This record gives sequence, C-alpha cells and structure tokens, in this order.
Amino acid sequence: MTEIPPECERLAARLRTLRDRRRLTLATLATESAYSRSSWQRWLAGRSVPPWPAVSVLCRLADEPEPGVRALWERSEAAWSRRTATGAQPPERTVSRADAPTGIPPTPAPAPPVRRLRKWFIGAAAAAIALLGAGADNLLPGADRAASAASTGFHVGCTGSACDGKDPGPVLCGVEPKTLLHVQTPTGVGLEIRYNPLCRAAWARMWNAAAGSTLTFTVPGQPTQRVTAAHADNTDPFVYTGLAAVTGHGPDMKACVTRAPRPPDCHAVAQP
Repeated sequence: MTEIPPECERLAARLRTLRDRRRLTLATLATESAYSRSSWQRWLAGRSVPPWPAVSVLCRLADEPEPGVRALWERSEAAWSRRTATGAQPPERTVSRADAPTGIPPTPAPAPPVRRLRKWFIGAAAAAIALLGAGADNLLPGADRAASAASTGFHVGCTGSACDGKDPGPVLCGVEPKTLLHVQTPTGVGLEIRYNPLCRAAWARMWNAAAGSTLTFTVPGQPTQRVTAAHADNTDPFVYTGLAAVTGHGPDMKACVTRAPRPPDCHAVAQP
C-alpha cells in the first residue's frame, strides 16, 4: 500500500480541525457542499485530496479565511499528483503468437520512449527523497524538526508565547501534534494534553463532557486557558482550549475538568 504524502495528512488534519470548530456532521457537509458523505469521510481521513470547491465550502462554514487553507491545499494537491504520476503503470500488452494471424510474425511491443522513462525515473527519485525526508523528520529533535519543516515550505502560524490563547487550528499547531496525556475520568470524560514542537505550545481537549463542563489548562508562567462545553447534544465531542507556550522547564502542565457540584478532576504531565 502506497503511503499517504505528509502534505495530504496535514491537509486532512486541518480539515478535521475546521469541522470540529463548528461541530459539523458528515450529513451537514454533504448537504452544504453537494458532495457525498462517503467523499467527506474519505477526505477527512486523508485517503484522497478533495476538490478546492469542497474545501472552500468548509472554510465558509467554519468562518475560516481561505488563503492559508488554499496554500495548504495546493501543496497537498501537488503532492498527491506527484504520487499518482510516480505510481506503477500497467504494462503494455504484447502480441502473442496465438494473437497473430497465421503466417505473420508477431509484432513486438513498442519500446517506451526515452523521454517517458526519464520522466518516470525523475519522479520516482523525487518521491523517494520526499519519503526519506519525512522519515528523517521523525528522528529529529524539536528545533531541528522546525528547521526541516521551514525548508520544505510548511510553516506554523506562531511559536512560543506568540501562540498564547490562540486556536491551534488556524495557526496549524493542530497539525500532527504529540499527545502527552490521554486519560478517562471517572465520569467518562476523555481528556488529553497535546503538544506541537514546531509551535512550542500545548493545549488540552476533552470529549463526552456534559454541557456546562469546564476545561482549564495551565502551564506555569503562562496565562490559564479555559473553555466550557456549550451543547448537551454534542454531535462533535471535542472541546479544546487555546494554546499555551511551553518552555520545557519548570513544573508540570495541568488540565482540569470541572462540573459543579463535583470538585475539579485534574491531571498533570511534565513539560516536554
């Protein structure tokens, strides 16, 4: 199975973030965009690249400016086209002796043009280099990964304290984050602390939380981030805080879920 290009995975993650923001169901996306639910399910999973009109509709529904998403979509579409162009081509059919009329020698299959072979090898080499680069990025420390990302044209919208309070989606900090904490509270609420080394910032999110439940996220030395679940019929379960800068030093980060009259349910994790 051919690996999905990292650009396409980043686009899919961004689309999921936009969908999460407005709690859009697949049925709503299908109705508003005239594309099927199965198509949206495939695009949100990163199994293919959606056409731009579909992405534009999602931007409108999520109240998201298009330019940043358009740039991400263009990189994803180009990577997907490269992947398709360098995929295995079906072999050309040769004429067998059984196919040839009696007494006429079989016609040999035409040799592929040199230009086509050259183009194929160049494309395959580019794809191999891209895959090697993507694998190497996973082995680099945070600062080196940031430099590597800059060299490939992918840039996050903020770093460090400039991220404080911002939505992780629009600034691309929600693309390929690390999950530092994943727990389930006694009341069934899921809780995570997530971190993006390119942004040097973290945030918390919860799901299956009843309306009125409050999530707070604290990184010592940074402003406390807070969000409240507003809908009882949570069609989209994720509720997440704004970003908080992470220095990598000092006391643990802490996320707390509170729903009166119960006391806060808090969980902590060391700064990465």
